[in-house]
Amino acid sequence: MSDAYSNCVGGSLRLKGGGISKKKKRREKEHNSDTTLTVSQSSAAASSSAAGIPEDEGSRPPPRLHTDAEARRLETIRQRKMQLAEEGKLKSHRDKVRDFNNYLSNLTEHYDLPKVSKGN
Repeated sequence: MSDAYSNCVGGSLRLKGGGISKKKKRREKEHNSDTTLTVSQSSAAASSSAAGIPEDEGSRPPPRLHTDAEARRLETIRQRKMQLAEEGKLKSHRDKVRDFNNYLSNLTEHYDLPKVSKGN
């Protein structure tokens, strides 16, 4: 039986580029020319950050949550809901359930499931 596997290579599976490990990306820190802050500047920065005011007004814009197509789709859905609400056609869950139950009660017995008994 060992003759059948004599032409196979033994050992563990070797993947392409297996010996290379990825380096972690480091964020570049902004280095100011004045690395030391005076007491008044540090207290002003602390009070502005505590108040929720960003220190750097020209910082990055907020990250986008949706693509352009998704944003348009969500906007049209919102507009349709507002239009239905203004017309009074928007139903609550309770109203939808009540209407569905009325629909089911008006159906003929043809749609009912037959009862299963010993003779069937």
